Amino acid sequence: MRVLITVSPLIYREAIAHCVRQRRPDLEVRIAPPEDVEEEVRAFEPHLLVRSDADGIDPEVLAGVPCWVGLLYSESMDANIYLDGRVVEEISDISTEDLLRVADEAVAGTLQT
Repeated sequence: MRVLITVSPLIYREAIAHCVRQRRPDLEVRIAPPEDVEEEVRAFEPHLLVRSDADGIDPEVLAGVPCWVGLLYSESMDANIYLDGRVVEEISDISTEDLLRVADEAVAGTLQT
């Protein structure tokens, strides 16, 4: 399974990617800056995208991504989990364990719509 991480700032991308690679070495993980997200989605064809909900990505590009985590920047790091373009879960102050669970469920095909 391919995972693309495009959150900002760079240190967040790197930290998330490092954690996923360490804990789920079978996943193919790539990082890209938010301004390159559309190009990277088309080229890499990720199964899971970890992004900011405010990145301005074209909804048609997102339609090609089966699952994504949209981080909501606020005083905490809330997130919406999307499957086939619909929010299937809202997580308050997402943790690494939450993100890994979403990745595991995306791999297993057990995320529910």
